[in-house]
Amino acid sequence: MGTGKTAVGRIVARRMGWQFLDTDEEIERGAGMSISELFQKYGEDHFRALEQAWCGNLESMRDFVIATGGGMPVNPVNRKMLFAAGTPIYLTCSPAEIRARVGTALSRPMLDGKDVSRTIEELLQKRRPAYSAVPFHVDTTGLSEDEAAERVIGIVKHGGDTVSYIAVTTSDTGGYPLLLGHGALYRIGDVLRDRGITSRVAVVTDTNVAPLYLHDVMSGLESVGFAPFACTIEAGEQSKSLAGLTDLYSAFVAGGLDRRGAVIALGGGVVGDLAGFAAATYMRGVALVQCPTTLLAMVDSSVGGKTGIDLVQGKNLAGSFKQPLAVVADTKTLLTLPPSETRMGMAELIKHAVIGDPDVFRLLERGQPLSPELVQRSVAVKIRVVETDPFESGLREVLNLGHTVGHALEKCSRYGMAHGDAVAVGIVAAARISSRMGLCSEDVVERIERLLGVVGLPLRHRFSPKDLIEAMLADKKVVEGRMRFVLITDVGAVAHGRSVDPALVEEILESIRER
Repeated sequence: MGTGKTAVGRIVARRMGWQFLDTDEEIERGAGMSISELFQKYGEDHFRALEQAWCGNLESMRDFVIATGGGMPVNPVNRKMLFAAGTPIYLTCSPAEIRARVGTALSRPMLDGKDVSRTIEELLQKRRPAYSAVPFHVDTTGLSEDEAAERVIGIVKHGGDTVSYIAVTTSDTGGYPLLLGHGALYRIGDVLRDRGITSRVAVVTDTNVAPLYLHDVMSGLESVGFAPFACTIEAGEQSKSLAGLTDLYSAFVAGGLDRRGAVIALGGGVVGDLAGFAAATYMRGVALVQCPTTLLAMVDSSVGGKTGIDLVQGKNLAGSFKQPLAVVADTKTLLTLPPSETRMGMAELIKHAVIGDPDVFRLLERGQPLSPELVQRSVAVKIRVVETDPFESGLREVLNLGHTVGHALEKCSRYGMAHGDAVAVGIVAAARISSRMGLCSEDVVERIERLLGVVGLPLRHRFSPKDLIEAMLADKKVVEGRMRFVLITDVGAVAHGRSVDPALVEEILESIRER
């Protein structure tokens, strides 16, 4: 409240030729009474329910500038609807200036009858986690309404219609934005500046990605006042090691990275995992922005906060949860991927369809080509899971579909087998085990194998089943010596945490072994 949403919004709408709408005014009109009267008669909970119901109108609205109530985006359900509707912008202001603007506060029920200055401070502190999830911030302190409007218009025009915004909710009731679309990389500087990053920025990338996108990212950061430095690692899983982690720490120290700075992970899953773990542990944690440049990283590893490195004994055995400030996924980077890398990402995209989006599975069966919309729907499956189980204590295990066998294949190949190929074979194994245990029909197995084959993913492996089982027993998903599988009940539905007889696992692995 008091940051100028309504006044600035009216100016923006007039200059853009759009309609203006204030949600508080709309709710008052629908209820036939003022917000203050609603609070007095029915209480705040009733008013918040009206706000959420009103957000249901957003899907059909076009060419509107909408000023929301200050508390509307605190509700994560509202945030998702607001982010899906357009470009979300948070107007902020110093507490002292807000106090001056709200005056007597008689029309503001959140302040009525209270110590206004103290309540403003408390509300800002309480709502900060939710506000931090909004992609773009404009500080209106000291700005005229016209100046603030110009900044808002600049943000909207710069993004155009090419970038979508997805709200990811975290366990602290706050969250972070996921920017997805062509040209999203150009927004990194704004994202960092808006979140109070004031010091050095380390851009971690690899030898494949650096020639393609590092210059653009560095230039973009410099253009908004940052002094970034690059940390380029060798492309490949071998860099995701203790030695690679130590090298990053040394580069951070040499570059002057401190706790007011940030790490940008610009690359695929290896870069995201390694840079994320380094950001989580350097100086007990510095800010992180994930910028995935592969399909695999966009739909999987960049979302959810899991980071880590490999040990000699197995994959991802050392790691930490580190939620990013934001995920910036520029779909233009998919245009420069070699077909093999696109294929790797399709394994995870199909995995998500099997877990929770049968419509996407059917679209792929009909030959639907890869598109930003399919990427967004795939990411949405993972977001739904990680929001429900942020620390992998239960439901999040479903994301391991195909990974029990897949990680064993990677280990037995000494990581010569690509992750997507290994997961594809793992999904085949899980489907066949599911069918043998009576959880799904043989038709489901055939559909899954057919689709994986159509996109060029392997359905067979060349390793000893006994060696694979030995590798599986060393995996972190083993609990009390029991291998835990995610099994399939239908396309779009899975069961997690299921123990499987090792003899059956060995039999299935033998059945899909290359002859």
